[in-house]
Amino acid sequence: MQLTVEQCYSVCVNPLQKSIKETVEKNNPGCSKEEMRNLIYKELKDFSVNEQYFEYTSINNFLGGYRWFFVCPKCKNRATKLFLPPAEAKNREQRYLCKNCHKLKNQSAIQGQNSMYKKVTRPIKRMKEIEDKIARGHLRPEKIQKLLDEHERLERDLKASPEYRLFSFKKKHDLL
Repeated sequence: MQLTVEQCYSVCVNPLQKSIKETVEKNNPGCSKEEMRNLIYKELKDFSVNEQYFEYTSINNFLGGYRWFFVCPKCKNRATKLFLPPAEAKNREQRYLCKNCHKLKNQSAIQGQNSMYKKVTRPIKRMKEIEDKIARGHLRPEKIQKLLDEHERLERDLKASPEYRLFSFKKKHDLL
């Protein structure tokens, strides 16, 4: 089975950099843009997860400031997130690497090609979203009616599809 990014542990550079930047700004008020970049870089270099240290690079942001990236330890490409597969994943390096090096895909990219997902799971998820929106309240009656009409249409289409009948049978008999 294909390993997905949702099954892996991840570390993201953006919240890490923001947290470090707040601390650096508080401790060094009035420093220049370049000094700020160097101080942030110094703090980032001290960060580690599971005794793995990371390399970083930054590019100029058109609004001023910098955008930070991890440098993948294997392929040396820039990445905003690095992933660590679960320990039970076979034939996977147990260190943080980019999505490409671990050959990971998003679960939605894998499911999106599946007709069961398109014809059953997606409509069921949408129906649940509609139910949640209505349950939260604070909607105008016209909006509620529009959502109810969509819910009824989805339900009608689902019941008519052979994929949903198969899905219901499998679910009823614990075959999923």
